[in-house]
Parts: sequence; structure tokens; C-alpha cells
Amino acid sequence: MGLMDKINGKMQQLGLQNDRSYDAAKMSLTKAKLKFFQKPGKSAPATVKKSTEIEFFLNPNKISVSKSLVIEESKDTTPQNKESKAAATLPITMDLGQIWFDTYDSRDNVRKKYIDVLEGLLDPLEDTHHPPAVYFVWGAFSSDSALLDEYYFYVKKLDVSYEMFLPDGTPVRASVKMTLQQCNHKEVQVEKQSPDHAKLYTVRRGDTLQGIAMNEYDDPREWRRIADSNNISDPMGVRPGTKLLIPPILR
Repeated sequence: MGLMDKINGKMQQLGLQNDRSYDAAKMSLTKAKLKFFQKPGKSAPATVKKSTEIEFFLNPNKISVSKSLVIEESKDTTPQNKESKAAATLPITMDLGQIWFDTYDSRDNVRKKYIDVLEGLLDPLEDTHHPPAVYFVWGAFSSDSALLDEYYFYVKKLDVSYEMFLPDGTPVRASVKMTLQQCNHKEVQVEKQSPDHAKLYTVRRGDTLQGIAMNEYDDPREWRRIADSNNISDPMGVRPGTKLLIPPILR
């Protein structure tokens, strides 16, 4: 008995196929697939092992999407003045697993039919010298999200476990986990070093003009710019609570 026969048998046991109140159209199975492109975006299809896409034998049982932010602390040496700021976003990662590929019924070599294509996604193309970009397509999961227009990925990691063999050693079932990493991503725009507009800063206990300049400009030597803008003649005499104008660096 093939894997799909076992799945259909399990569904019958659970009564899923006998529920006539359920719209039959909604029961139609949409297969997930990866489409291959020479580069991210709407570019020419890429050919990997004579394939421009690969359709999954069984859809993923889990999809995990991760998006993270780089947080940086100010370089002010005074502990009470340290401040955390967002610096950039990291590429989105998508983990697909567990994905099954099965050729038991046809007796084909599952490695030649499916896995060789997946492994080829980690190899550079002759035309671009980069691995192919892939786009994950799965019915409403991809068509209903505007974000997925930017979701072109490289295959970062591929884990394959062969689970069934014919008597002659031919693999006919494989379990696959894939990690995809976004090809292009937009960095967060952060108002940080070298500000392009003036701001007010409230002096705190332990502050020095050099420390404030380091925090605002990444250069302690810019303390004179702050002093001149605030008519400060004694840089050591600035008291906590004083409002300082932090001038922009004009380019």
C-alpha cells in the first residue's frame, strides 16, 4: 500500500470523506511547489536538473517564518546613558518541514526524481554564478499575502532523511526539511549617526560633551559642535537637566 493510500484510509477512518456538509470544492488539494528563477524578482526561469519547478509530493506540515531586528547599544561609556536603537532588519527566513517525497508505487528512485533537483538549488547557475532564486507557491498561502511579493529566497539549508528502500537499495521515500533565506531585504531606516536634523538632548548625571557627541555622531571630537551651538564655554560645567541643542551635520 502506497503512502497516499494510507492517508486516504486514515481519512476514511476519521470520517472526513463522508462529511457531505463540507463543500467538495474546498476539499480539492492544492500542491505546494518551488519555482526557480535566475535572480530574485520577475526574471527568467532557471533550469535545475531539467526542471524549472518542483512540486511537493505531500505539502509541508509546518511553515515557520522568522524576521528579526538588529539592536545596537549606544557607545556612551556611562551606563545610565546607554540607549538601545534599531539598526537594521535581517533577511527573512522560512523553514519548511517536514516534506515527504514518495515513489514507492512507481518504484522510481526518489533521489533522482526529487532530491537531486532540491540539492541543485544550492549550486551556482552557469549564467549568473549565483544559486537560483526560489519562490514558494502554495494556493492561498502565497496568493493572499502581499508580503510574499518580496519573498524570493535562496535555499540555505537542506536536510534529507531516506526512510524506505527497495530490496536492491533504491530509495523510494525521503523526508526533507528546508531552510530558505530571503534574497533581498529592506533595512530599517534609523535616525542614528550624523543626524540630518537638530534635536534636543537632556543632560543626565555623568554625561560629558564627549560622551554625548559619541552617542549622537559616533565621534567624540564633535563635542565642540555641541558646545558652540549652546554657547558653552566650560564643557565640564554642564549640569544635569540642561537642555542641549544637538545640531545636524550638514553635507
